[in-house]
Amino acid sequence: MSSLLLLCAGLLLRGTPLLAETPATAPVPVPILGLSEALDTARQENPDIRQAQAQSESSRARAALSLAPAEPTLSFSLNDATRPFGLGPAAGKTIQFAQPIGFPGRALLNRSMLGELAESSNYQLRALTLQVGVSVKNAYYSLQLARKSIELNADTRLAYERILSVAKRRYESGAAAQVDFLNAQVTLLLNGNDLSDLEASERQARAQLNVLLRRPVTAALEVEPIAMTYFQKIDLDRAIERMLANRNEIKAARALERAAVKSYRLAWYQLLPDFQLTLGTTFYNNQYASPFSGDPANASTGWPTETYQVGVQMTVPIWFFLSERQVIRGASYDHAAAQRNLDVVFNQSKNALETAVDTIRSTESKIENFERHILPMAEQSLNIAMIDYGSGKIDFPTLAASAAARRQARLSYATAVVAYLTNHATYDELIGEEQR
Repeated sequence: MSSLLLLCAGLLLRGTPLLAETPATAPVPVPILGLSEALDTARQENPDIRQAQAQSESSRARAALSLAPAEPTLSFSLNDATRPFGLGPAAGKTIQFAQPIGFPGRALLNRSMLGELAESSNYQLRALTLQVGVSVKNAYYSLQLARKSIELNADTRLAYERILSVAKRRYESGAAAQVDFLNAQVTLLLNGNDLSDLEASERQARAQLNVLLRRPVTAALEVEPIAMTYFQKIDLDRAIERMLANRNEIKAARALERAAVKSYRLAWYQLLPDFQLTLGTTFYNNQYASPFSGDPANASTGWPTETYQVGVQMTVPIWFFLSERQVIRGASYDHAAAQRNLDVVFNQSKNALETAVDTIRSTESKIENFERHILPMAEQSLNIAMIDYGSGKIDFPTLAASAAARRQARLSYATAVVAYLTNHATYDELIGEEQR
């Protein structure tokens, strides 16, 4: 027993644990969210798209309902009762059926007009779907840029640590002044301050994308690294043709203009009469109450106790100058407004397309210049500056400027890539197409 106690005491003195320590739980990795997946998720969860879908279905239902005939009326009455408002004995009872009938062709024209409105609603739904896609892409690219900025900050910190190491070595050997060593320390600390701002920007970009995805604002989110993707060169004339043929906002405006034309024609149809077909029968409790009583032709067989009626009623719009006239005037103004709206949508779309194409072209030129010249030269400049500073050929400010220029060049390149991809997303929305 004493030997066991001595063994345990020896283990404790040597710091050897008697029980195995429980390993810490490893953090669960967050799966990378691709752009296509983000677009699909946002469109499935977006409340504006769901509302537009419901409105589109409602428009289709109203268009289909327009061909339904008006509800008929069925009436029953007691004729020639013996007392007012009495349901007692009466000379006869009448059953009547009435069916309203609109002027021929009016229902078809109304159906066509509502069909144009339903088509416009459908195009608006498609346009909204693309607009949501542009918002998701912008948020996704912004988060990529924020993550890239943090990565560049970490890479620049390594460069500043190298610079600090060289400055310290030269200061200790007497080849450089103490101010160089202090400036190197200050530069490294300033880089750490920049990291706080970059992390705040990253949180804001992540929150914006999470909102579009209908997720908690602070939810963890991983995106793909930013990468340059060159798209096919854009021909402006061809792009305008595609915009006119495919842009959903223009299609919606055209459908509204066609609906306004038909609404104007339908307003003139209000001057045409409506009809009502009436069918009925009357049963007489007393044959002497029949209108045929006393007719010698029926004296041998008795007078008929059941008669029939058929008739057609027609509405005459004699007060058209008080009602239908104003409807026609209002429809004409609606038609003019729809035409102007189509012109406005086309002009705005054309201006936006030209701006997007110009921006894409200029940004693509900048990116090519970065990749071919600026980035390699900035990298080479920093490497040479490190060697020259170590040998005393240049001073510390020149070395620090080279490091800052390299970081700025890489950040400007990433910003240009995001601008290129963002404007291409806008371009796709303007021509009514989407490239993922």
